[in-house]
Amino acid sequence: MASRQLRKTNRTVLIVVEGETEEAFVQHLKRLYYHRGMRLSISLKNAHGHGPQGVISKLKSAIRMADFEQRIAVLDADIALTAEEAKWLRGQRIATIVSTPAVEATLLAILGKPASDATEKCKSALQKCAPGDPTDSRYYEKYFPRATLDAAQARVQALVALITAVTTE
Repeated sequence: MASRQLRKTNRTVLIVVEGETEEAFVQHLKRLYYHRGMRLSISLKNAHGHGPQGVISKLKSAIRMADFEQRIAVLDADIALTAEEAKWLRGQRIATIVSTPAVEATLLAILGKPASDATEKCKSALQKCAPGDPTDSRYYEKYFPRATLDAAQARVQALVALITAVTTE
């Protein structure tokens, strides 16, 4: 009798984001860079705007339910991590991708625009150069096509980290 070939299992990745804007952006990156047949299973969870505490809570909940080979927290720097939270993330070997001060600053950097140190100013500047709803997937299709993202990888580290998260098998 012929032996059956063993199937390779997919590498599992958990990505927990702070809010709807981050979720829509990561989904956009996944649509552009992830392709069928990759040996990768990505689970994306949203803390719905509750800052780092919400992200950590969502991570703890997801980790209790399933085992992931890689776990990633996508955070804004506008609310600082406490020493205890940072220690927990390190202890759990959770990679962190931080936008300073917020994801809007990362989006501005991708577009080649300067970003402020204040979250509200970044949101306002993003709306001036890319008006629309950043929680809607069509927003990213319009303002962040693959060519723009590919060109920005040389200067935006958070973008490189996110693309790596959704493509590394």
